[in-house]
Amino acid sequence: MSFKIVALISCMALSMGFAQDKKEQALRKELDELRREKSALESMRAGKLDQLEKAEASRWDSRYQQASETKAYEEKVRTLEDSYSRFAGDMGRLQDDLVKAQNEAKERQNELDGVKDSKDNFRLIIKQTINSAAENISTDIPIGIENSTLLYSEADKQIEGENPNPAMALERFYQAQSNRLVLGMTQSLSSRQSFVNESRETQVWRLQAGTVFVGELEKEGEQAAQMLLRTGSLQGKTFVWRGQLRDENRDVLKSAILAAANGKIDVTLPIDVLQNKSLGSGFVEGEKLGFFSAFLKFFKQGGFAMYPLALVGIFALFIVIEKSLLFWRRKVNPETFMAGLYPHVKSRNWQAAIQYCNQSKSSLARVLKPILVNAEQGREAAEKSVNEVMLKEIPTLEKRLSFLTALGTSAPLLGLLGTVSGLVAMFKVLNQLGSNDPKIMAGGISEALTATETGLSIAIPVLIIHGVFNEQLDTLSAVLNSRSMEVLNKIWPEGKHEKMV
Repeated sequence: MSFKIVALISCMALSMGFAQDKKEQALRKELDELRREKSALESMRAGKLDQLEKAEASRWDSRYQQASETKAYEEKVRTLEDSYSRFAGDMGRLQDDLVKAQNEAKERQNELDGVKDSKDNFRLIIKQTINSAAENISTDIPIGIENSTLLYSEADKQIEGENPNPAMALERFYQAQSNRLVLGMTQSLSSRQSFVNESRETQVWRLQAGTVFVGELEKEGEQAAQMLLRTGSLQGKTFVWRGQLRDENRDVLKSAILAAANGKIDVTLPIDVLQNKSLGSGFVEGEKLGFFSAFLKFFKQGGFAMYPLALVGIFALFIVIEKSLLFWRRKVNPETFMAGLYPHVKSRNWQAAIQYCNQSKSSLARVLKPILVNAEQGREAAEKSVNEVMLKEIPTLEKRLSFLTALGTSAPLLGLLGTVSGLVAMFKVLNQLGSNDPKIMAGGISEALTATETGLSIAIPVLIIHGVFNEQLDTLSAVLNSRSMEVLNKIWPEGKHEKMV
Protein backbone atom coordinates (compact mmCIF):
# COMPACT_ATOMS: atom_id res chain seq x y z
CA MET A 1 0.00 0.00 0.00
CA SER A 2 2.70 2.30 0.97
CA PHE A 3 4.69 1.07 -1.97
CA LYS A 4 1.94 1.95 -4.25
CA ILE A 5 1.75 5.23 -2.67
CA VAL A 6 5.47 5.70 -3.00
CA ALA A 7 5.30 4.46 -6.54
CA LEU A 8 2.40 6.68 -7.19
CA ILE A 9 4.21 9.53 -5.62
CA SER A 10 7.30 8.63 -7.58
CA CYS A 11 5.28 8.38 -10.72
CA MET A 12 3.65 11.57 -9.84
CA ALA A 13 6.98 13.07 -9.08
CA LEU A 14 8.38 11.78 -12.32
CA SER A 15 5.36 12.96 -14.18
CA MET A 16 5.56 16.19 -12.42
CA GLY A 17 9.25 16.38 -13.17
CA PHE A 18 8.60 15.52 -16.74
CA ALA A 19 5.84 18.04 -16.84
CA GLN A 20 8.15 20.43 -15.16
CA ASP A 21 10.79 19.77 -17.74
CA LYS A 22 8.27 20.24 -20.48
CA LYS A 23 7.09 23.37 -18.88
CA GLU A 24 10.63 24.59 -18.48
CA GLN A 25 11.31 23.72 -22.04
CA ALA A 26 8.19 25.53 -23.04
CA LEU A 27 9.18 28.42 -20.88
CA ARG A 28 12.68 28.42 -22.25
CA LYS A 29 11.29 28.22 -25.73
CA GLU A 30 8.89 31.05 -24.92
CA LEU A 31 11.75 32.89 -23.29
CA ASP A 32 13.84 32.39 -26.37
CA GLU A 33 11.05 33.61 -28.46
CA LEU A 34 10.59 36.50 -26.14
CA ARG A 35 14.29 37.14 -26.38
CA ARG A 36 14.04 36.94 -30.13
CA GLU A 37 11.03 39.23 -30.05
CA LYS A 38 12.88 41.47 -27.64
CA SER A 39 15.84 41.40 -29.96
CA ALA A 40 13.52 42.06 -32.88
CA LEU A 41 11.81 44.80 -30.89
CA GLU A 42 15.15 46.23 -29.89
CA SER A 43 16.20 46.04 -33.51
CA MET A 44 12.94 47.71 -34.43
CA ARG A 45 13.44 50.14 -31.59
CA ALA A 46 16.94 50.86 -32.80
CA GLY A 47 15.58 51.29 -36.31
CA LYS A 48 12.78 53.51 -35.04
CA LEU A 49 15.28 55.44 -32.97
CA ASP A 50 17.44 55.83 -36.04
CA GLN A 51 14.42 56.91 -38.02
CA LEU A 52 13.39 59.16 -35.20
CA GLU A 53 16.84 60.62 -34.98
CA LYS A 54 16.89 61.06 -38.71
CA ALA A 55 13.39 62.57 -38.61
CA GLU A 56 14.41 64.79 -35.68
CA ALA A 57 17.59 65.72 -37.48
CA SER A 58 15.59 66.33 -40.61
CA ARG A 59 13.09 68.34 -38.58
CA TRP A 60 15.82 70.36 -37.00
CA ASP A 61 17.41 70.79 -40.38
CA SER A 62 14.02 71.87 -41.70
CA ARG A 63 13.48 74.19 -38.77
CA TYR A 64 16.94 75.58 -39.23
CA GLN A 65 16.32 76.02 -42.91
CA GLN A 66 12.91 77.50 -42.16
CA ALA A 67 14.44 79.78 -39.52
CA SER A 68 17.10 80.73 -42.04
CA GLU A 69 14.47 81.35 -44.69
CA THR A 70 12.34 83.25 -42.16
CA LYS A 71 15.31 85.34 -41.19
CA ALA A 72 16.14 85.91 -44.83
CA TYR A 73 12.46 86.74 -45.52
CA GLU A 74 12.35 89.09 -42.55
CA GLU A 75 15.56 90.66 -43.71
CA LYS A 76 14.10 90.95 -47.15
CA VAL A 77 10.87 92.38 -45.68
CA ARG A 78 12.86 94.89 -43.68
CA THR A 79 14.78 95.75 -46.78
CA LEU A 80 11.55 96.11 -48.74
CA GLU A 81 9.98 98.15 -45.94
CA ASP A 82 12.99 100.41 -45.91
CA SER A 83 12.79 100.63 -49.67
CA TYR A 84 9.05 101.26 -49.49
CA SER A 85 9.55 103.93 -46.83
CA ARG A 86 12.18 105.61 -48.97
CA PHE A 87 9.95 105.18 -52.02
CA ALA A 88 6.91 106.52 -50.14
CA GLY A 89 8.99 109.49 -48.98
CA ASP A 90 10.21 110.02 -52.51
CA MET A 91 6.65 109.65 -53.80
CA GLY A 92 5.42 112.19 -51.26
CA ARG A 93 8.10 114.62 -52.26
CA LEU A 94 7.41 113.94 -55.92
CA GLN A 95 3.69 114.43 -55.30
CA ASP A 96 4.39 117.71 -53.56
CA ASP A 97 6.69 118.69 -56.38
CA LEU A 98 4.01 117.64 -58.88
CA VAL A 99 1.30 119.68 -57.11
CA LYS A 100 3.69 122.59 -56.88
CA ALA A 101 4.58 122.21 -60.54
CA GLN A 102 0.88 121.96 -61.46
CA ASN A 103 0.11 125.07 -59.41
CA GLU A 104 2.99 126.90 -61.02
CA ALA A 105 1.83 125.71 -64.43
CA LYS A 106 -1.71 126.81 -63.64
CA GLU A 107 -0.47 130.19 -62.46
CA ARG A 108 1.62 130.51 -65.59
CA GLN A 109 -1.41 129.50 -67.67
CA ASN A 110 -3.54 132.04 -65.84
CA GLU A 111 -0.87 134.63 -66.40
CA LEU A 112 -0.75 133.69 -70.07
CA ASP A 113 -4.56 133.77 -70.27
CA GLY A 114 -4.53 137.09 -68.48
CA VAL A 115 -1.92 138.41 -70.86
CA LYS A 116 -3.92 137.04 -73.78
CA ASP A 117 -7.15 138.54 -72.43
CA SER A 118 -5.39 141.80 -71.72
CA LYS A 119 -3.97 141.71 -75.20
CA ASP A 120 -7.40 140.95 -76.69
CA ASN A 121 -9.00 143.67 -74.55
CA PHE A 122 -6.27 146.06 -75.58
CA ARG A 123 -6.88 145.19 -79.21
CA LEU A 124 -10.63 145.57 -78.69
CA ILE A 125 -10.18 148.98 -77.06
CA ILE A 126 -7.91 150.06 -79.90
CA LYS A 127 -10.41 148.80 -82.48
CA GLN A 128 -13.36 150.51 -80.77
CA THR A 129 -11.38 153.72 -80.49
CA ILE A 130 -10.45 153.56 -84.17
CA ASN A 131 -14.04 152.79 -85.22
CA SER A 132 -15.40 155.59 -83.02
CA ALA A 133 -12.88 158.04 -84.46
CA ALA A 134 -13.71 156.86 -88.00
CA GLU A 135 -17.44 157.37 -87.37
CA ASN A 136 -16.82 160.86 -86.00
CA ILE A 137 -14.93 161.94 -89.12
CA SER A 138 -18.19 162.95 -90.74
CA THR A 139 -19.06 165.26 -87.84
CA ASP A 140 -16.24 167.64 -88.83
CA ILE A 141 -16.13 169.96 -91.78
CA PRO A 142 -15.04 167.70 -94.70
CA ILE A 143 -11.46 168.95 -95.00
CA GLY A 144 -8.72 166.33 -95.29
CA ILE A 145 -11.35 163.64 -94.78
CA GLU A 146 -9.89 161.38 -97.49
CA ASN A 147 -6.48 161.16 -95.80
CA SER A 148 -8.07 160.55 -92.36
CA THR A 149 -10.36 157.86 -93.75
CA LEU A 150 -7.40 156.11 -95.38
CA LEU A 151 -5.36 156.20 -92.16
CA TYR A 152 -8.25 154.84 -90.07
CA SER A 153 -8.83 152.11 -92.64
CA GLU A 154 -5.15 151.10 -92.50
CA ALA A 155 -5.26 151.14 -88.69
CA ASP A 156 -8.32 148.89 -88.73
CA LYS A 157 -6.56 146.43 -91.06
CA GLN A 158 -3.50 146.36 -88.79
CA ILE A 159 -5.57 145.51 -85.71
CA GLU A 160 -7.51 142.76 -87.50
CA GLY A 161 -6.37 139.46 -89.00
CA GLU A 162 -4.37 136.51 -87.72
CA ASN A 163 -1.25 138.56 -87.02
CA PRO A 164 -2.46 141.90 -85.68
CA ASN A 165 -0.01 144.73 -85.22
CA PRO A 166 -1.33 147.05 -82.48
CA ALA A 167 1.77 149.25 -82.64
CA MET A 168 1.26 149.96 -86.34
CA ALA A 169 -2.49 150.45 -85.79
CA LEU A 170 -1.79 152.98 -83.03
CA GLU A 171 0.74 154.70 -85.25
CA ARG A 172 -1.87 155.13 -88.01
CA PHE A 173 -4.48 156.21 -85.47
CA TYR A 174 -2.25 158.83 -83.86
CA GLN A 175 -1.17 160.03 -87.28
CA ALA A 176 -4.83 160.58 -88.21
CA GLN A 177 -5.48 162.28 -84.87
CA SER A 178 -2.40 164.43 -85.33
CA ASN A 179 -3.58 165.44 -88.79
CA ARG A 180 -6.98 166.31 -87.36
CA LEU A 181 -5.32 168.33 -84.60
CA VAL A 182 -3.25 170.20 -87.18
CA LEU A 183 -6.39 170.87 -89.24
CA GLY A 184 -8.21 171.95 -86.10
CA MET A 185 -5.51 174.52 -85.40
CA THR A 186 -5.38 175.71 -89.00
CA GLN A 187 -7.01 179.05 -89.82
CA SER A 188 -6.57 180.22 -93.35
CA LEU A 189 -7.90 182.55 -96.02
CA SER A 190 -7.38 181.47 -99.61
CA SER A 191 -8.49 182.56 -103.07
CA ARG A 192 -9.92 179.94 -105.40
CA GLN A 193 -12.55 179.09 -107.99
CA SER A 194 -15.85 177.88 -106.55
CA PHE A 195 -19.51 177.46 -107.43
CA VAL A 196 -21.67 180.08 -105.74
CA ASN A 197 -25.30 179.18 -105.04
CA GLU A 198 -24.73 175.96 -107.02
CA SER A 199 -25.17 177.85 -110.26
CA ARG A 200 -22.12 179.78 -111.39
CA GLU A 201 -18.38 179.38 -110.99
CA THR A 202 -16.51 182.45 -109.84
CA GLN A 203 -13.47 183.60 -107.87
CA VAL A 204 -14.09 183.58 -104.13
CA TRP A 205 -12.38 184.10 -100.81
CA ARG A 206 -12.51 180.91 -98.69
CA LEU A 207 -12.12 181.33 -94.94
CA GLN A 208 -11.41 178.20 -92.91
CA ALA A 209 -11.42 177.98 -89.11
CA GLY A 210 -10.14 174.57 -88.09
CA THR A 211 -12.55 171.71 -88.63
CA VAL A 212 -15.66 173.62 -87.54
CA PHE A 213 -16.18 176.37 -90.13
CA VAL A 214 -15.73 177.05 -93.84
CA GLY A 215 -17.26 180.06 -95.53
CA GLU A 216 -16.88 181.68 -98.93
CA LEU A 217 -17.43 185.20 -100.28
CA GLU A 218 -17.56 186.19 -103.93
CA LYS A 219 -14.77 188.63 -104.73
CA GLU A 220 -16.65 190.66 -107.30
CA GLY A 221 -20.16 191.13 -108.55
CA GLU A 222 -22.94 190.47 -106.09
CA GLN A 223 -20.48 189.34 -103.39
CA ALA A 224 -22.65 186.31 -102.63
CA ALA A 225 -21.77 184.44 -99.43
CA GLN A 226 -22.19 180.79 -98.56
CA MET A 227 -21.39 178.45 -95.65
CA LEU A 228 -20.72 174.73 -95.40
CA LEU A 229 -23.49 173.40 -93.11
CA ARG A 230 -24.94 170.06 -92.13
CA THR A 231 -27.86 168.85 -94.16
CA GLY A 232 -29.68 166.96 -91.39
CA SER A 233 -29.83 163.81 -93.53
CA LEU A 234 -27.96 160.72 -92.32
CA GLN A 235 -28.26 162.10 -88.77
CA GLY A 236 -26.40 165.27 -89.66
CA LYS A 237 -23.30 163.54 -91.04
CA THR A 238 -23.29 165.18 -94.47
CA PHE A 239 -22.51 168.77 -95.42
CA VAL A 240 -23.64 171.03 -98.28
CA TRP A 241 -23.00 174.59 -99.28
CA ARG A 242 -25.88 176.82 -98.19
CA GLY A 243 -26.10 180.25 -99.80
CA GLN A 244 -29.56 181.40 -98.72
CA LEU A 245 -28.24 182.83 -95.47
CA ARG A 246 -30.07 185.15 -93.16
CA ASP A 247 -29.16 188.79 -93.59
CA GLU A 248 -27.42 189.07 -90.22
CA ASN A 249 -25.38 185.89 -90.80
CA ARG A 250 -24.44 186.94 -94.33
CA ASP A 251 -23.31 190.35 -93.05
CA VAL A 252 -21.21 188.78 -90.28
CA LEU A 253 -19.60 186.33 -92.74
CA LYS A 254 -18.94 189.09 -95.29
CA SER A 255 -17.38 191.34 -92.67
CA ALA A 256 -15.21 188.51 -91.30
CA ILE A 257 -13.85 187.51 -94.74
CA LEU A 258 -13.19 191.10 -95.83
CA ALA A 259 -11.46 191.81 -92.51
CA ALA A 260 -9.31 188.69 -92.88
CA ALA A 261 -8.48 189.68 -96.47
CA ASN A 262 -7.27 193.04 -95.14
CA GLY A 263 -4.94 191.27 -92.72
CA LYS A 264 -7.04 191.38 -89.57
CA ILE A 265 -6.44 188.41 -87.28
CA ASP A 266 -9.42 188.55 -84.91
CA VAL A 267 -12.74 188.20 -86.74
CA THR A 268 -16.27 187.20 -85.73
CA LEU A 269 -17.71 184.11 -87.40
CA PRO A 270 -21.30 182.74 -87.45
CA ILE A 271 -20.40 179.32 -85.97
CA ASP A 272 -22.65 176.72 -84.34
CA VAL A 273 -20.39 176.25 -81.31
CA LEU A 274 -22.43 173.31 -79.99
CA GLN A 275 -22.08 171.54 -83.36
CA ASN A 276 -25.70 170.35 -83.25
CA LYS A 277 -26.99 167.98 -85.93
CA SER A 278 -29.38 170.53 -87.35
CA LEU A 279 -30.64 171.53 -90.78
CA GLY A 280 -28.81 174.83 -90.63
CA SER A 281 -31.49 176.29 -88.37
CA GLY A 282 -30.45 179.79 -87.31
CA PHE A 283 -28.24 180.32 -90.37
CA VAL A 284 -30.39 179.73 -93.46
CA GLU A 285 -33.17 182.13 -94.35
CA GLY A 286 -36.64 180.75 -93.69
CA GLU A 287 -35.34 177.39 -92.59
CA LYS A 288 -36.06 176.08 -89.12
CA LEU A 289 -36.94 172.81 -87.47
CA GLY A 290 -40.71 172.18 -87.73
CA PHE A 291 -42.93 171.06 -84.90
CA PHE A 292 -43.25 167.53 -86.22
CA SER A 293 -39.49 167.20 -86.81
CA ALA A 294 -38.77 168.61 -83.35
CA PHE A 295 -41.26 166.18 -81.83
CA LEU A 296 -39.69 163.21 -83.65
CA LYS A 297 -36.25 164.30 -82.49
CA PHE A 298 -37.47 164.57 -78.91
CA PHE A 299 -39.30 161.21 -79.16
CA LYS A 300 -36.23 159.37 -80.49
CA GLN A 301 -34.05 160.96 -77.86
CA GLY A 302 -36.11 159.35 -75.07
CA GLY A 303 -35.33 155.77 -76.08
CA PHE A 304 -37.60 152.70 -76.13
CA ALA A 305 -39.61 153.87 -73.06
CA MET A 306 -41.21 156.57 -75.21
CA TYR A 307 -43.30 153.98 -77.07
CA PRO A 308 -45.24 152.67 -74.04
CA LEU A 309 -45.43 156.26 -72.77
CA ALA A 310 -47.01 157.26 -76.10
CA LEU A 311 -49.59 154.47 -75.72
CA VAL A 312 -50.33 155.59 -72.16
CA GLY A 313 -50.77 159.17 -73.36
CA ILE A 314 -53.07 158.11 -76.21
CA PHE A 315 -55.25 155.94 -73.95
CA ALA A 316 -55.37 158.67 -71.31
CA LEU A 317 -56.34 161.27 -73.93
CA PHE A 318 -59.07 159.00 -75.27
CA ILE A 319 -60.51 158.44 -71.79
CA VAL A 320 -60.31 162.16 -70.93
CA ILE A 321 -62.16 163.11 -74.12
CA GLU A 322 -64.74 160.35 -73.61
CA LYS A 323 -65.37 161.25 -69.95
CA SER A 324 -65.42 164.98 -70.72
CA LEU A 325 -68.11 164.46 -73.36
CA LEU A 326 -70.05 162.17 -70.99
CA PHE A 327 -70.01 164.64 -68.09
CA TRP A 328 -70.85 167.48 -70.47
CA ARG A 329 -73.92 165.59 -71.70
CA ARG A 330 -75.01 164.36 -68.26
CA LYS A 331 -74.54 167.65 -66.40
CA VAL A 332 -77.31 170.22 -66.10
CA ASN A 333 -78.05 173.23 -63.93
CA PRO A 334 -80.18 171.61 -61.20
CA GLU A 335 -81.92 174.86 -60.25
CA THR A 336 -82.99 175.61 -63.80
CA PHE A 337 -84.08 172.03 -64.43
CA MET A 338 -86.09 171.80 -61.21
CA ALA A 339 -87.70 175.18 -61.88
CA GLY A 340 -89.11 173.76 -65.11
CA LEU A 341 -90.17 170.45 -63.53
CA TYR A 342 -91.93 171.68 -60.37
CA PRO A 343 -95.00 173.20 -62.11
CA HIS A 344 -95.84 169.79 -63.63
CA VAL A 345 -95.28 168.04 -60.29
CA LYS A 346 -97.52 170.48 -58.43
CA SER A 347 -100.30 170.05 -60.99
CA ARG A 348 -99.86 166.25 -60.91
CA ASN A 349 -99.43 166.28 -64.68
CA TRP A 350 -97.16 163.26 -64.85
CA GLN A 351 -97.16 162.92 -68.62
CA ALA A 352 -96.00 166.49 -69.05
CA ALA A 353 -93.33 165.97 -66.38
CA ILE A 354 -92.15 162.79 -68.12
CA GLN A 355 -92.08 164.62 -71.46
CA TYR A 356 -90.04 167.39 -69.84
CA CYS A 357 -87.49 164.82 -68.59
CA ASN A 358 -87.34 163.19 -72.03
CA GLN A 359 -86.19 166.49 -73.51
CA SER A 360 -82.98 166.37 -71.43
CA LYS A 361 -80.12 163.83 -71.66
CA SER A 362 -78.77 164.74 -68.24
CA SER A 363 -78.28 162.26 -65.39
CA LEU A 364 -80.74 164.26 -63.27
CA ALA A 365 -83.51 163.74 -65.86
CA ARG A 366 -82.64 160.01 -66.05
CA VAL A 367 -82.93 159.64 -62.27
CA LEU A 368 -86.11 161.71 -61.80
CA LYS A 369 -88.00 160.16 -64.69
CA PRO A 370 -88.63 156.78 -62.91
CA ILE A 371 -90.17 158.69 -59.99
CA LEU A 372 -92.66 160.37 -62.32
CA VAL A 373 -93.36 157.15 -64.20
CA ASN A 374 -94.17 155.32 -60.94
CA ALA A 375 -95.89 158.25 -59.25
CA GLU A 376 -99.27 156.51 -59.41
CA GLN A 377 -97.80 153.29 -57.94
CA GLY A 378 -96.80 154.79 -54.62
CA ARG A 379 -93.62 156.04 -53.02
CA GLU A 380 -92.17 152.62 -52.39
CA ALA A 381 -92.31 151.67 -56.06
CA ALA A 382 -90.88 155.07 -57.02
CA GLU A 383 -87.97 154.68 -54.57
CA LYS A 384 -87.20 151.19 -55.90
CA SER A 385 -87.19 152.41 -59.48
CA VAL A 386 -84.98 155.42 -58.73
CA ASN A 387 -82.54 153.21 -56.83
CA GLU A 388 -82.31 150.90 -59.83
CA VAL A 389 -81.56 153.82 -62.14
CA MET A 390 -78.96 155.19 -59.71
CA LEU A 391 -77.23 151.78 -59.64
CA LYS A 392 -76.92 152.00 -63.43
CA GLU A 393 -76.13 155.69 -63.77
CA ILE A 394 -73.32 156.02 -61.20
CA PRO A 395 -71.25 153.07 -62.57
CA THR A 396 -71.65 154.55 -66.06
CA LEU A 397 -70.19 157.82 -64.82
CA GLU A 398 -67.41 156.00 -62.92
CA LYS A 399 -66.48 153.80 -65.89
CA ARG A 400 -62.76 153.91 -66.88
CA LEU A 401 -61.85 156.34 -64.09
CA SER A 402 -59.89 153.59 -62.34
CA PHE A 403 -58.09 152.83 -65.59
CA LEU A 404 -57.30 156.53 -65.93
CA THR A 405 -55.76 156.40 -62.44
CA ALA A 406 -53.68 153.38 -63.47
CA LEU A 407 -52.46 155.22 -66.57
CA GLY A 408 -51.53 158.28 -64.53
CA THR A 409 -49.68 156.13 -62.02
CA SER A 410 -47.85 154.02 -64.61
CA ALA A 411 -46.57 157.00 -66.64
CA PRO A 412 -43.88 158.11 -64.12
CA LEU A 413 -42.93 154.46 -63.59
CA LEU A 414 -42.36 154.07 -67.32
CA GLY A 415 -40.38 157.29 -67.24
CA LEU A 416 -38.30 155.81 -64.42
CA LEU A 417 -37.80 152.69 -66.55
CA GLY A 418 -36.51 154.91 -69.33
CA THR A 419 -34.22 156.61 -66.82
CA VAL A 420 -32.76 153.30 -65.70
CA SER A 421 -32.46 152.14 -69.32
CA GLY A 422 -30.57 155.28 -70.31
CA LEU A 423 -28.20 154.99 -67.37
CA VAL A 424 -27.61 151.27 -68.03
CA ALA A 425 -26.86 151.99 -71.70
CA MET A 426 -24.50 154.78 -70.70
CA PHE A 427 -22.58 152.61 -68.22
CA LYS A 428 -22.39 149.73 -70.71
CA VAL A 429 -20.79 152.03 -73.26
CA LEU A 430 -18.45 153.44 -70.65
CA ASN A 431 -17.52 149.92 -69.55
CA GLN A 432 -16.78 148.84 -73.11
CA LEU A 433 -14.93 151.95 -74.18
CA GLY A 434 -13.37 152.78 -70.83
CA SER A 435 -13.91 156.44 -71.60
CA ASN A 436 -15.17 159.45 -69.74
CA ASP A 437 -16.27 161.18 -72.92
CA PRO A 438 -18.88 163.75 -71.86
CA LYS A 439 -20.79 163.17 -75.11
CA ILE A 440 -21.39 159.54 -74.18
CA MET A 441 -22.49 160.44 -70.67
CA ALA A 442 -24.64 163.29 -71.93
CA GLY A 443 -26.37 160.97 -74.42
CA GLY A 444 -27.34 158.42 -71.75
CA ILE A 445 -28.40 161.07 -69.23
CA SER A 446 -30.35 162.90 -71.92
CA GLU A 447 -32.27 159.73 -72.78
CA ALA A 448 -32.95 159.11 -69.09
CA LEU A 449 -34.14 162.67 -68.38
CA THR A 450 -36.24 162.82 -71.56
CA ALA A 451 -38.15 159.67 -70.60
CA THR A 452 -38.65 160.92 -67.03
CA GLU A 453 -39.82 164.30 -68.28
CA THR A 454 -42.31 162.69 -70.64
CA GLY A 455 -43.64 160.36 -67.95
CA LEU A 456 -44.18 163.22 -65.52
CA SER A 457 -45.68 165.41 -68.27
CA ILE A 458 -48.28 162.70 -68.89
CA ALA A 459 -48.88 161.71 -65.26
CA ILE A 460 -49.39 165.18 -63.76
CA PRO A 461 -52.24 166.38 -66.02
CA VAL A 462 -53.84 162.90 -66.08
CA LEU A 463 -53.97 162.73 -62.27
CA ILE A 464 -55.23 166.32 -62.04
CA ILE A 465 -57.96 165.62 -64.59
CA HIS A 466 -58.83 162.41 -62.74
CA GLY A 467 -59.25 164.45 -59.57
CA VAL A 468 -61.51 166.89 -61.44
CA PHE A 469 -63.61 164.00 -62.77
CA ASN A 470 -63.91 162.54 -59.27
CA GLU A 471 -65.00 165.93 -57.93
CA GLN A 472 -67.60 166.25 -60.68
CA LEU A 473 -68.79 162.71 -60.03
CA ASP A 474 -69.16 163.35 -56.30
CA THR A 475 -71.01 166.60 -56.98
CA LEU A 476 -73.31 165.00 -59.52
CA SER A 477 -73.95 162.02 -57.27
CA ALA A 478 -74.87 164.35 -54.39
CA VAL A 479 -77.19 166.34 -56.68
CA LEU A 480 -78.90 163.16 -57.89
CA ASN A 481 -79.48 161.90 -54.34
CA SER A 482 -80.68 165.23 -52.97
CA ARG A 483 -82.92 166.16 -55.91
CA SER A 484 -84.48 162.69 -56.15
CA MET A 485 -85.29 162.82 -52.44
CA GLU A 486 -86.62 166.34 -52.88
CA VAL A 487 -89.00 165.25 -55.66
CA LEU A 488 -90.13 162.23 -53.62
CA ASN A 489 -90.94 164.49 -50.68
CA LYS A 490 -92.75 166.92 -52.96
CA ILE A 491 -94.95 164.21 -54.36
CA TRP A 492 -95.41 162.35 -51.11
CA PRO A 493 -95.13 164.63 -48.13
CA GLU A 494 -94.10 163.06 -44.84
CA GLY A 495 -96.54 160.39 -43.70
CA LYS A 496 -98.37 160.17 -47.03
CA HIS A 497 -97.09 157.19 -48.96
CA GLU A 498 -100.33 156.19 -50.57
CA LYS A 499 -100.79 155.89 -54.30
CA MET A 500 -101.49 159.01 -56.27
CA VAL A 501 -104.73 158.75 -58.30
